Amino acid sequence: MAVPYTMQLAIKQKGFSLLEIIIAMAIMAVMIGLVFPNLGQSSNKLAKQEIVRLVAAIELVRDQSVILNREFGLNIDEEGYQFLILDENDENTKSAWALITDVPGLGLHEFPPGLDINLSIDGENVFSSSEDEVDIFEQDLEIFEGDEEEQKKKVEPPQIYFLSSGELNQFSIAVAIKNTRVDKENSFYRVRGFLSGNLEYEGPLVGDLFQDVDREYEPDE
Repeated sequence: MAVPYTMQLAIKQKGFSLLEIIIAMAIMAVMIGLVFPNLGQSSNKLAKQEIVRLVAAIELVRDQSVILNREFGLNIDEEGYQFLILDENDENTKSAWALITDVPGLGLHEFPPGLDINLSIDGENVFSSSEDEVDIFEQDLEIFEGDEEEQKKKVEPPQIYFLSSGELNQFSIAVAIKNTRVDKENSFYRVRGFLSGNLEYEGPLVGDLFQDVDREYEPDE
């Protein structure tokens, strides 16, 4: 989405508060939602709808990280995903990751039932199987020592980073319908992010989303 020169100039001339950034991104997210394709809820269309929705959100965050000169992140598991922003406006407090809750499309999104999800970061499979996936929204896990209230307020650093330099850490996210096959073979959709900041959307790809999440496919496959 093209950003007017006057807006880019204003961003460069002054620092934006977290609230101003959220409002600007909310407007852009709504504009994306107006043109978002309605792919229906049947068969592989549900997996495609979810990956296209995710791609649109990732593109928005990636672009805004550069335009606003801010760091963003993404956490994802089998239940859904959540975007984050590095809150560093207050010079008197340490920078900390904050959940984005007020922007349509960037707040907590739960995957609909019937989907398998996989994530690979820097070539390493995060979820070895659907049974082994970790729920990032589980609130009963006591990972940190200390005050219980402080534990609840603490936000985990993101798995995927969108840097103000335009760079990403390398990742692949794959989505498939559970027990769905194309021509008697498993298939899935995926989005891949590269260190350069480029994104690549593919699907349906024939294969297993856990074994083939980082596989290099030929154009005719």
